[in-house]
Amino acid sequence: MLSEFNNDALANMVKANPELETIIQTIIADNKRTTSMFVHELRNPLSLLRGTIQYIEMKHPETAEYKYWSQLQDLVNDMERMMADASLLNTCNTLNKDIADLIALITGIKNSFMPQAITQQIDLSLIIEPGCESFFHSYHCDAPKMKQALSNLIKNAFEATKPGDFIHIRLNYIPGNEPVLPKLMIKVSNNGLPIPEDEILNIFVPFVTYKKGGTGIGLAVVKKIVDLHYGSVSVVSKDDLIEFTIFLPL
Repeated sequence: MLSEFNNDALANMVKANPELETIIQTIIADNKRTTSMFVHELRNPLSLLRGTIQYIEMKHPETAEYKYWSQLQDLVNDMERMMADASLLNTCNTLNKDIADLIALITGIKNSFMPQAITQQIDLSLIIEPGCESFFHSYHCDAPKMKQALSNLIKNAFEATKPGDFIHIRLNYIPGNEPVLPKLMIKVSNNGLPIPEDEILNIFVPFVTYKKGGTGIGLAVVKKIVDLHYGSVSVVSKDDLIEFTIFLPL
């Protein structure tokens, strides 16, 4: 995965040579096609495997009593879920950028989660630091994908909190010093369950999850979308505060 340093370097290169972004997007699109073909080709034998298992059980009902037989179907289900997750990651590989009002977008996200916040008795708030509004009102990005990334972070925060806790979304502008570009900061924090230190290292890695029933895709999607915008995302977890911070270059 790209580090914040690598993303800063890429952002500076694209700023100096706008044609470079077209080249990068072409490479990403080619990788997307290859992944799509790979997932498609895997679906065919997997469907045959599922059908064969069902046929054997229909012809020989006693097989359902065999030890480990049910695990075959579970494994097929797991593989199908993993392919669906791979397809989801793959759809995040390319961007359609345009000028977007991120304050309006984030306000809309907050409002969409407000019924859940009221039901779960969570203090959900949006804090906009003075002087940063103009930078957020006009930002070149893929708005639907940014909405997906931020929604995933807020959804995760709800899963970690309990009645009486808070979820705060904070927006700010961070001035730059050459060669570091100025940045927009989007911070999603909550005071719910802390993240164990050994889990933080792999928290953005695809298919790695520590939640029961989780797929390990939500935060991986966040990381991929932010990376494609030449930004960075990080997490800090303390006993009474968990902070996910996104930096987006200007």
